[in-house]
Amino acid sequence: MRYQVLRKLAKTLGSLLVLATAVSAQRKIGDNLLMTGNGTVTIGYNGAYGDDVQSTHGLQFGFGGDINGSYYNPNFLNFSIIPYYNHSQANSESQSLTASSGVSANVNFFSGSHFPGSINYNYTYNSSANLGLLNVPAFTSVGTGQGFGIGWSVLFPDWPTLSVSYSQGSGSSNLYGTSETTQSNTRTCTVRSSYIWQGFNLDASYLYQAQHTKFPQFLGGQESNSDGDNNSFGFGASHQLPWNGQMFVNYTRNWFAYNNQENNQENQSNDISSYTANNQAAGVNFHPTSRLTLSANQSYSDNLSGYLLQYLGVSGVLPPPVNFGTSSNSFTAGGGAGYEITKYLYGTVNATYYDQHYFGHTYSGTYLSGTLSTWRKLWNTFSFSASVIDSASQAGHNGAAYGANGDYQNSVGFTGTVNANRWVGLWELNGNFNYAQNVQSQLITYTVSSYNYGANIHRRFANRSQFTAAFAGTHSGLTQQPGTASHGESYSMSLSHRWLGVNGHYGSNAGVSLLTPNGIVPLPPLPGEINPNTVLFSGQSYGGGITMTPVRRMTFSGSYTRSISNTLANSIASRNNMELVYAQLQYRFRRVDFLSGYTRLTQGISASGASPGTVTSYYAGISRWFDFF
Repeated sequence: MRYQVLRKLAKTLGSLLVLATAVSAQRKIGDNLLMTGNGTVTIGYNGAYGDDVQSTHGLQFGFGGDINGSYYNPNFLNFSIIPYYNHSQANSESQSLTASSGVSANVNFFSGSHFPGSINYNYTYNSSANLGLLNVPAFTSVGTGQGFGIGWSVLFPDWPTLSVSYSQGSGSSNLYGTSETTQSNTRTCTVRSSYIWQGFNLDASYLYQAQHTKFPQFLGGQESNSDGDNNSFGFGASHQLPWNGQMFVNYTRNWFAYNNQENNQENQSNDISSYTANNQAAGVNFHPTSRLTLSANQSYSDNLSGYLLQYLGVSGVLPPPVNFGTSSNSFTAGGGAGYEITKYLYGTVNATYYDQHYFGHTYSGTYLSGTLSTWRKLWNTFSFSASVIDSASQAGHNGAAYGANGDYQNSVGFTGTVNANRWVGLWELNGNFNYAQNVQSQLITYTVSSYNYGANIHRRFANRSQFTAAFAGTHSGLTQQPGTASHGESYSMSLSHRWLGVNGHYGSNAGVSLLTPNGIVPLPPLPGEINPNTVLFSGQSYGGGITMTPVRRMTFSGSYTRSISNTLANSIASRNNMELVYAQLQYRFRRVDFLSGYTRLTQGISASGASPGTVTSYYAGISRWFDFF
């Protein structure tokens, strides 16, 4: 049987090698349809075995195409279709560990007219993905997903524009080494309009989002299903002003509802929450001279809990990570000026007034800051920027916890930045360091301290050789609240010499993240009691790779990655381990590529209760690129 398979493979290799070189052309079908198409056909011997997959081996056929065309006129209708079948790291440029299949398609119609529109669709099957923990590739999954979208616009000169779009998508995946699954379904509708009237740039928008998500048990502490709905309406205006100035004003209103159902072995619970938030902002800026800049701004929010989601850049399909209490609100007003003192020296001054209510207390205060920045290098190496921040705040009658009896509390903050760049012989050195102490956060009574640093060194040698090494780190936390710190570090190195290149990396992170339908989102230091969707994490990863071109048209690449992480959610702790080994050998002869690949993945998640799972796959075959029409 094995010899029959090898004989069949050899015949196929020979057939592909003797095929004549195809000529690229645009094919006309009928009177109005024009199409071009090309693609890659692969065939080879594939095998796979492991704890979570059935052992298989045999001939494997693969295909990847790219079809483009138009009907009547490209502005009337044009389209693109990209199908693929059995694509993986072993036999293509795909990053999927598994042999995935799917298609993506897009159609544009009436382009350049008053009524342009588009339709798109995508489908993926058996595709692997990575769910990371902030620079730590912690979990590998395989699943299926699909999406559909449609958009239409109405565009007439001197009339308000109108654009409407709708999209929906769904997907499910399974985590290697566990029986844990994730599922997600989304629907999004947007409406936008803009208009220029009497010099005012006006715009308005409406957004609707609905999302259903099933979270893995080890991340949420227990299996949970969540449903979120978000409606958002907003409008804004801007206008040019004298002195090269501009003004703006905008307003948004959000309605939000969330239902989270959690299941464990003992009981079932529902967490239902909703909120409405109104946010308004306005500002002006002027440039009366080339050296002087003036600005003023004001903002108001009647719900700090909802406003925090927007500040974090998280889509409003989850409850806020912190509940600041009922009737929380914030009002700010401020202004500033900047002046170019010399060609290399620039200074700014800013003043901001805050009036906020949260956690049942009312606070007011001011922030004064001044900054000096220089672009002229000291010792031909260093450039600097420094700021001093003076704050004064007062608590209301319930503010005994901060400023008893209405007494003012004062603090001084500082920020500084140092950048360095210098050549030492043929070595290029770069570095940076940022430090902040007692810097204003989104809440007047909480300040943030942090520092970030990084450096890299680079050198080019003779004979097409070069070396690069870099490291970076970040640390941050709330000054008034211990236990809110987070940190991360990363190191990398690469060395190449003619036909050989090697690289290595190491990274670690620890802190608090928010569990969202789109994955894990890092959170800055937050005060108060954080909601149950947060995940405490720590992790580290390391690995390396090698690339070689020992002879012309032959390329070998290999890599190794190992990550170890710990997560804690709802008192459920999990220790997670992932190890990936990958190698590929490729030889190109004209339009034919000879390919072989090897992949080995091991993954374990202790909270799942299952033993670590391992899957190994290998491949050997050829691929050929064609112009179909």
